Amino acid sequence: MPHTILIVDDSPDVCSIVKTFLQRDAEFRICGEAGTGLEAIKKAEKLRPDLVLLDLKMPGMNGIEVASILKRVLPKAQIVLFSAYTDALGGTTLTTAAGIDLVVQKGSLADMAQSLRTLISRKWMSPVNDPSEPSI
Repeated sequence: MPHTILIVDDSPDVCSIVKTFLQRDAEFRICGEAGTGLEAIKKAEKLRPDLVLLDLKMPGMNGIEVASILKRVLPKAQIVLFSAYTDALGGTTLTTAAGIDLVVQKGSLADMAQSLRTLISRKWMSPVNDPSEPSI
């Protein structure tokens, strides 16, 4: 069953490119797109995606502000911040406090898709099925 993704970016071109690329992968299903933080929150509440792919720089609310609200609204959803400015964010306390599960660089769509697959597989892997976990 594909994992649902909400794409949030103020650039319609970026949304379109990312959507087209991710739709080629049977593991993903794009359930919606949003161009602003407020629109993202409203759509996330309605669509209940498994994952939100969230741009950092948007008019109004930035990605970190939106992520902190989304984590309260959808605590089980994974939030991935994607930006050209990832060097400044990395694994900072700010992204962790906002509930961001992963920060990825805008650029290589193949690398981004692989990062999303890895993140999703970690979440959905049950400790019972994880061979690295010792059994009691």
